[in-house]
Amino acid sequence: MDVPEGFRRTATRDVELGGRAIRRGDKVVVYHASANRDGAVFPDPDRFDATRSPNDHVSFGYGPHFCLGAQLARLQLRSALRCLVERLPGLRLVPGRPPRRLVSNFQNGLKSLWVQWG
Repeated sequence: MDVPEGFRRTATRDVELGGRAIRRGDKVVVYHASANRDGAVFPDPDRFDATRSPNDHVSFGYGPHFCLGAQLARLQLRSALRCLVERLPGLRLVPGRPPRRLVSNFQNGLKSLWVQWG
């Protein structure tokens, strides 16, 4: 499943962020991959840790723009992973075949993920 890579917003007032001026009316894009790897927020930000807590990621947006389907998406992911582990206990990544990422400014996903079972 492809996931939106970022979300676009319009600045409602003049601000300075990271030493850059953003003027009212400017269009800005928040890229999840960058925001979710902020070393000031996440210790060891490039390491996947499904048990990380607290986990203040912005993958589902933030504040009034928070995704209404976030809880459903989390439930579906837990269910899918549980089914995979229970029904295909020998499932694992194929050594030497790294995942191929989808290259896009708009979506985040994989082109291929090689697995073997048995």
